[in-house]
Amino acid sequence: MDYIAFIAGLPDITWDDRKLSLTVEEFRVQLVDYISGKDKKLIDLFFLPNDNAQVLRLLNKQEVNTYLKTVYSTKVLEDEVQETENLLPTYLSEFITDFKDEHLRYDLSPENVFSWMYYNYMMKADNSLVREYAEFSMNLKNLVTALNVRKHDLAIEKEVIGSNEFSIALRTSNAKDFGLSMDYPFVEKVITLMDNDNLVERERGLDLIIWRFLDEAVTFEYFSLERVISYMLRLMIIERWSKMDSESGRKVFMEMVEKFRQSFQFEEQFK
Repeated sequence: MDYIAFIAGLPDITWDDRKLSLTVEEFRVQLVDYISGKDKKLIDLFFLPNDNAQVLRLLNKQEVNTYLKTVYSTKVLEDEVQETENLLPTYLSEFITDFKDEHLRYDLSPENVFSWMYYNYMMKADNSLVREYAEFSMNLKNLVTALNVRKHDLAIEKEVIGSNEFSIALRTSNAKDFGLSMDYPFVEKVITLMDNDNLVERERGLDLIIWRFLDEAVTFEYFSLERVISYMLRLMIIERWSKMDSESGRKVFMEMVEKFRQSFQFEEQFK
């Protein structure tokens, strides 16, 4: 299936954009008229982390976060937590069952186990871009985590997720680049970025790595689902940074930075 009419009607977006001509929510609303079936399920994959967060709150008997825009309704999630009927993606149902049985499948925090299962699920998707992006995203996040953990002499085994070669290297290698630079060119770029004390510049740099990956992934795709996915993920990046330009956005960012620092006992100064 092609998306000629939909893609042709989308506004151009560039890395330097700071103002949104289209929000992610508006994008999803417009896409509804063009997408269905398995393609819609592939798009939904990218929004499931909110469902993960909501399910974890419910399992921990916390109040529902009404600000989370989930793929599945709160009612469905609550019903599944109460009595699993396998109406959710398999990894979600499996996590609920494991959590209730007090037997998670990996010796990590529940949040990290959930992320691991989510990425495993995405990497089995029936779409090459979804699989490649999922593994790239997991590798990038794992690398950032591993560099922070190493810097503060913490246990890396409890923080890195996944079982691919990249994850194994992060857990076992003592090399500065974990022995990964030759096969993964972005590794050196991330190492350089993580030496930057300016957290805003660091975050922007990491997002630029993702942006370039998405650009390259659809070089020869024009009106396909892959082009739609790439546009959507880049739009998410622009939306995130456009919100940071507002006072409330800066406040949220500073709160995020403070939590991030505390989790690793950071001593850097935010510039």
